[in-house]
Amino acid sequence: MNRQTLADVLQDTNQTGSYTLATVLEGAEAGSQLLLRDGDALWQTQSAGILQRQLAALQDCTATGFLTLDGQRVFAERFGAVPQLVVCGGGHVAAALVKQAKLLGLPVLAIDDREEFAQQLRAAGADTVLCAPFAQALQNVSGGAETYFAVLTRSHAFDLDCLTLILQKPAAYVGMMGSRGRAALVRRQLLETGLDSQRVESLCAPIGLAIGAQTAAEIALSILAQIVQVKNARPQTEGYPIALLDAMVQAENARTPAVLATIVARHGSTPRDVGAKMLVLPDGSTVGSVGGGIMEHYTVQAARKMLAQAAPALQCLQLSADGKNEDAAIAACGGSMEVLLQTLCPGEETK
Repeated sequence: MNRQTLADVLQDTNQTGSYTLATVLEGAEAGSQLLLRDGDALWQTQSAGILQRQLAALQDCTATGFLTLDGQRVFAERFGAVPQLVVCGGGHVAAALVKQAKLLGLPVLAIDDREEFAQQLRAAGADTVLCAPFAQALQNVSGGAETYFAVLTRSHAFDLDCLTLILQKPAAYVGMMGSRGRAALVRRQLLETGLDSQRVESLCAPIGLAIGAQTAAEIALSILAQIVQVKNARPQTEGYPIALLDAMVQAENARTPAVLATIVARHGSTPRDVGAKMLVLPDGSTVGSVGGGIMEHYTVQAARKMLAQAAPALQCLQLSADGKNEDAAIAACGGSMEVLLQTLCPGEETK
């Protein structure tokens, strides 16, 4: 059998599609996992009998949460592909947007037809830069359910060229920079080309949240804030961000033990939502976050005990802001959460 870990599989598939990852939390099969992509079983640990028997229930799962399967508690996490930002244009706002997007860990593909500006996009940190006419470059961009397009070109004609193609592609978000008058004109012209009216009306133009932005950096911030708002409103978790996935694979390749912490439930006000993840290494260093503060501190402590083999290889940690589980403490301190801690085991077999 091909010995692959979950991280290997997600990297191999480039995290394309819609995923459900089921994890058994208790009983003889605690720690067993099964991964579905677009409803089909893609990967599983060796002992996944419950999950195999209850495959139909997992295929029917439409939201992240807890299931009871064969009398056992199971956490089912729904997540999608890694988000990607596509920036059309290479001016000051585009360069600022690329820089800020990279601070959030977003992969960025940027397009401009001028080499000088393409070079500025590379210097800003874009992962991929296409220096070609916009229409030509966009032929090589497929789009997808997690693709976010920002059209920031230097002219109305180029905006129209870009949007005519982009609005025929799958996308999570499409925005265009310009005044309200320009946005209305572009919408009329797009409708005249025969594009679907719902897609045209979904265009975010003027682009960005209304925060009174004036400078290039402020405008970029308003755009990125709108993208984050759209992204985080989707009914799925953040999944496995690239930095986290890379760290998991690196630890596995180096045979370095690590613990993956995942928020599986939250109550009240906590910084991170269900599905947020953090990798804890033996020296206490981390990749990702489950919210910082005292609750993250307790999570790291518990993970290091597991790595020292002074605690089980899988456990669910109940945390409140003062380290207690009492309702009064939760109410006073703002919230509580349950964190699943798993010792990563390189070489779990697929079937």
